[in-house]
Amino acid sequence: MIDSSPAPARSIITFPLPREPEIRVVPTISVVVPTRNEAGNIPELVRRLEMATGDCSLEIIFVDDSSDDTPKVVEDIALHATTPIQLRHRPPDDRPGGLGGAVALGISVAQAPWVCVMDADLQHPPELVPDLFRQAISTESDVVIASRHADHGDMGEFSPLRKHVSESSTKLAQLAFPKALDGVTDPMSGFFLIRRDAVDLTTLQPRGFKILFEILCRTPGLRKSEVGFHFGERRSGESKASVQEGVRYLRLLLDLRFGPGWLSFVRFGLVGVSGIFINALALAFFTEWLGIFYMISAVAATQVSTLWNFALTETVVFDTPAGSAGRPRRAVLFFAMNNVALGLRGPMLYVLVSTLGLNYMIANIISLISLMVLRYFTADRLIWGRTPPPAGPSMPSGGAPPTFGVHPLVSTEQVH
Repeated sequence: MIDSSPAPARSIITFPLPREPEIRVVPTISVVVPTRNEAGNIPELVRRLEMATGDCSLEIIFVDDSSDDTPKVVEDIALHATTPIQLRHRPPDDRPGGLGGAVALGISVAQAPWVCVMDADLQHPPELVPDLFRQAISTESDVVIASRHADHGDMGEFSPLRKHVSESSTKLAQLAFPKALDGVTDPMSGFFLIRRDAVDLTTLQPRGFKILFEILCRTPGLRKSEVGFHFGERRSGESKASVQEGVRYLRLLLDLRFGPGWLSFVRFGLVGVSGIFINALALAFFTEWLGIFYMISAVAATQVSTLWNFALTETVVFDTPAGSAGRPRRAVLFFAMNNVALGLRGPMLYVLVSTLGLNYMIANIISLISLMVLRYFTADRLIWGRTPPPAGPSMPSGGAPPTFGVHPLVSTEQVH
């Protein structure tokens, strides 16, 4: 007998078709271009980069500090470019490190294993990028510098004054860092290729133009080579070189050579010199006018000069805000430090005056100067409790900055 009742309904389970895996092409070179009002140079730069690199895959990262329409030009170019383009615009109130900070930010977001840093003004020829890469591969270098001073290189149309300043800056750097800059003819260059994993960005404290110089000095053991190039003429816009950048370079050199506290030490030394003058006047007053024995006068004079030095150290050296907490404590510690130092100076004074026959005023100055370094580090670390500034470029906080992409080939981000 045939059962004519309807068959029970079947549950039909559907599985989504497997998605095609997304293929992401990692570029070979990330070209980092810091920009400030370079709108007129962007189209030609992108065109020449794309033509010069051929089969070598690129991405271009513009880190922009402009007040003109450079960001808009970059976005428009990216709509038609065959090369992926990123734009990171830094608002005027958040541009730490100047051009060097922009480069550090660009390196931090680079996707490629190699990063080429160059200017947007076309004085750095884009056609040289493949040569830098070939040099890096053939010589197994970590960094390849496009040098104006190497074979086949020159400084182009630099004025005699600018050539002299550039050459002097280079010689000063080489004199200060003979080991770190061994074999480097142009540490001031802004055009170089570096293996991204060879540089630790957390060690950098960018300031101004000379980011390569800082990388070379803060990254021991880099394998270095150079390629000579002709420094071209600016195509559009104005040069960013200035006296202010020269001052930034000198401060960077001194920071690298002597540490970030060198300026405070100089101020401490100047305050100390003024204190020596005050101490000498007080010592002469107590000894000559009041007829007090010079060793006892030295104790009294130390209290007078300590009060003077504390007031200036508090306001000039460490720039402590008026009314800040802890001033009485710092004063007590400062007086204690100087009187402990006096305990060390006492035997020195006695030997210099009673044994060696020096004038007590001269002996007093010698003893004060000899303990200045010890007093500075005690004040810097224990009394005012300062610590070295944190290393590393300032990067966006709170994860990745918001993206407002306008094209698959362009990632445009506002960096806060």
